[in-house]
Amino acid sequence: MNAYEVKKETENNYNLGKIRQLIKKNKYLFKKQNNRYFDISNFEKNKLSVCSQGGGFVQSVDITEQKFINDFKNEKIIFKNELPFVWKKVKLYHDHWIADNRTDLEHFIEGYVTEHKWNGWSIPMVELDQIKKFNEIQKKTLDSEPSSIFKIIDNDSIQIKMFDEDEWITIERSEFVVNGKTIKAFDVSLGWTWSEENYND
Repeated sequence: MNAYEVKKETENNYNLGKIRQLIKKNKYLFKKQNNRYFDISNFEKNKLSVCSQGGGFVQSVDITEQKFINDFKNEKIIFKNELPFVWKKVKLYHDHWIADNRTDLEHFIEGYVTEHKWNGWSIPMVELDQIKKFNEIQKKTLDSEPSSIFKIIDNDSIQIKMFDEDEWITIERSEFVVNGKTIKAFDVSLGWTWSEENYND
């Protein structure tokens, strides 16, 4: 082994030691490249098991792989113990809104999300004008059954009938602050599989 190889191995061993310590102390792995958080579910024999924050398929990563070590060293991978609770505005959509022959988002609504997820899906807050847009998109992409669109009661409340329920669910408007501005919106997570796209993607 030449001097360069010895230096490289020593550096890798040092970084691996740091990685192992950080895995034990933290709950989340953050990938800066795609701005995603992953739950750390297990760590055994250099195999790190993670899934999308909030749930999803489990992925296994070998922390001794050079790419993983390099990404850690270059801060493309960061270990964290808490999720930030910061609202951001995103494009929201359901998979059935995307036509088979398209890759861009023809149909979407705007809403606000944080890094917190449900089973890996977004938990959005949506303003009333976007609720109306949601209804229009649903009519275009599905059918207009009562279970697929919101009933707007007034500016402060909406209703939806879940596909497996007979009763209407009432959702009251909430308020929160984003960049000093008060946002009045509805929690439409509803256990639905909301996907999101950032405006800078």
